[in-house]
Amino acid sequence: MTTANVAVPVRDVEQVLREGGLSRFHKKAILVTGAAWTFVAMEILLVGFVAPIFTGLWGLDGRMQGLVNSAALAGSLCGSLVLGRMADRIGRRAIFQYSILWYAAFTAVTALAWGPWSVMTFRFLAGLGLGGMLVVDPSMLTEYLPPQRRGRLLVFLDFWWPVGLLMATGLSYIFLGPTFDRFGDWSWRYLFLAASFPAFLAFVARRTLPESPYFLARQGRKQEAAEVLTEITGRPVAEAEFSAPEETRSSMRELFDVKLRSRAATTALIWIALNISYYGLFLWLPFVLQGEKSFHVNVYLLLTLSALSQFPGYGAAIWLVERVGRKPTLAVFLLLGGVSAYAFAVADSSGVYITALFFVGFFNLGAWGAVYPYTAETFPTRLRSSAFGLMEGVGKTAAIAGPYIFGHLKDATGSTTWSLTFIAIVMAAGGVVAAIFGRETRGRALT
Repeated sequence: MTTANVAVPVRDVEQVLREGGLSRFHKKAILVTGAAWTFVAMEILLVGFVAPIFTGLWGLDGRMQGLVNSAALAGSLCGSLVLGRMADRIGRRAIFQYSILWYAAFTAVTALAWGPWSVMTFRFLAGLGLGGMLVVDPSMLTEYLPPQRRGRLLVFLDFWWPVGLLMATGLSYIFLGPTFDRFGDWSWRYLFLAASFPAFLAFVARRTLPESPYFLARQGRKQEAAEVLTEITGRPVAEAEFSAPEETRSSMRELFDVKLRSRAATTALIWIALNISYYGLFLWLPFVLQGEKSFHVNVYLLLTLSALSQFPGYGAAIWLVERVGRKPTLAVFLLLGGVSAYAFAVADSSGVYITALFFVGFFNLGAWGAVYPYTAETFPTRLRSSAFGLMEGVGKTAAIAGPYIFGHLKDATGSTTWSLTFIAIVMAAGGVVAAIFGRETRGRALT
């Protein structure tokens, strides 16, 4: 009687992570990337709080104010395109570590600005680092997570964004105060210095996370990939236990090939809608809330309400992306966000005004939570950071235009009603695109 050798099927990285489930490593990775997400949000939104000061100091009109608001977004556009591509070529970890250090340094240097053009220059340079974080952080986290928990935990990454808005609101209240001059003419300079300090601490924490196991496996560095998988899963993973896909050289042009062209176009339009609506509204929100329709409610209370509304929005998205899918969650949240933004624009009572503001934050930020797992699962691993870079780049191009168009409409009409209506239309249009042309990605394996 002879015994045949039975070959044990070799697993791939996806299967190893699935079998390993959620571990202590994942909790650390979520905390580290989430903290950085907080600083990204705080940094981008902080300029909205100091915009009234800059307007008074340098006599800025709505268009120029919009350009100052958009400077970090312009830097983010360049950073996301360049650093996203670099991350696919040289690895995620180096970009992951040093982009936050770059951002922190130029946030601090912004405190030395002497006029609108110097502010824009320093904000642009800080934005380069922000672009790297916006691209690489979701890619890194995607490639650490077990596939059965990926959707909800990627939404949870965006859960940290309103923490950044709360931090921006809190720091602004501490350093600027209700009259925006708590420490005199240097108030805004102290604010930027204070905002840079936590990011320097985050740089140290980010050094504890390893390279992506998907990237290492595709590069043929199986021993290193096995070590990282052992660290992630908390159980021994030998080099011979999993397969490494053959590395094929990727090109950004693949995103425009027949197979991926429609996916890239649909995803880009969704990102455009999200970026115009979010940055067009929230970079102007401190100004809007001090305007003629504020109904004499404290601006810091309204900003805090707006931030707090985003937590249940993310919470709903975390549940819905796994329960009903990425596509329907994204489409419905964008559509209802557009309806809420229009209600906010035409509100004629404090009750409607405050309620609409709450739901704008709820639906818009919930949609942001859904777009990350949707995008991560739409594109293959060899192009994932490049795809995120393209989407962030296209989105940030639109985001740069958003605050400028908002300011132009304000100057042209003498109020913010049409500016807010424009935001509502863009948000709803993104929902229509997602509903008609989007594809469901729930349950799809990473390739």
